[in-house]
Amino acid sequence: MSVGLFFQQGPNPTTTLSELGRIRNLVEATETFSLFAYATQSGLAAFDLEFGNDFWEGTTTRWLFGIDYGRTQPQAIRALCEKPNSTVRVHDGAWVVNQAGFLPRRDFHPKTSFLMCPDLGKLGVVAGSGNFSSNGLRQSVEAGTTILIDSRAGDVNIAEKGLNAANIFWDAATPAEQILDDYQDRWKSSFSRSNHNLNEEARIPGPKEIFWIETGYVTRNRGLDKPGNQIDLPRGMSRYFGMNPQEDLPLNSTIGPINFVTPTNGPVERNLRLGNNSMEKITLPIPETHGFDIYDGKVLVFRRSGDSYVLNALEAADFEATFGDRLSTVMMMGSGRRYGHID
Repeated sequence: MSVGLFFQQGPNPTTTLSELGRIRNLVEATETFSLFAYATQSGLAAFDLEFGNDFWEGTTTRWLFGIDYGRTQPQAIRALCEKPNSTVRVHDGAWVVNQAGFLPRRDFHPKTSFLMCPDLGKLGVVAGSGNFSSNGLRQSVEAGTTILIDSRAGDVNIAEKGLNAANIFWDAATPAEQILDDYQDRWKSSFSRSNHNLNEEARIPGPKEIFWIETGYVTRNRGLDKPGNQIDLPRGMSRYFGMNPQEDLPLNSTIGPINFVTPTNGPVERNLRLGNNSMEKITLPIPETHGFDIYDGKVLVFRRSGDSYVLNALEAADFEATFGDRLSTVMMMGSGRRYGHID
């Protein structure tokens, strides 16, 4: 048995994701079982970038998440349910989904993955402080441990006892499909002060000091091995930036430039365009070189600073904790993505 300790964002380029990949290769894992307190779209996007489509085709996966306090994005659970060879359950889900604010009876807080190859008698464990979000898996300062066991060469009791305990939680959990629709409906309305389907450009007001939009899934416009940085905006969102494009503006035309202030390597200028699909489109700063890691599943917050806009990309739970009590009208695109301004 070998045991290791790592610090994410420490002096060595080690992350929770890279340790999952390393242990998976050493174990030659054909099965995985992961337990996390919550899951986000950014976490799944980061996981996909690390492991690729072949992982899903060649590995049987089980996922056990909490939905305590609504921190888990239902879109992340739905996407995981649709992956090949993937089964998802929710800890005490039948109870928590019906509670105001998704308050749990007892917090579900593990961040542990078991990686197994039963045919070879190998078992690996990666446990730490990072959740199934892009920040938790590779961006934030986190710590974790790894355990690698070969049943032919050493004692397996420590890891097997943990796996047995995890399986007890699995057996008692709620299949995600049984509660996912209810959870998604209640989750969407949990921080909305008022929702409107946006059908007319006139519903978007003029310039605002702070405004925001959910990104949802971001197309890999830079290649399958890189996070995407191009998103569609509702027609007329340019008004938030103080622009007033003509109504008959030709498709695939430039509306105007936006100067972004970013956490690193800024500022950077990008053009806001009217796309071929009649939606406004922005190519955001390259995430990994401007301090954002990934845009998938995040809430983009734009804050005016002189002639520029400070750009932040927040997890939904962090956005709600920071701005939830300041939201006014929350508007909704036809795709279900929400956006609005902050008073």
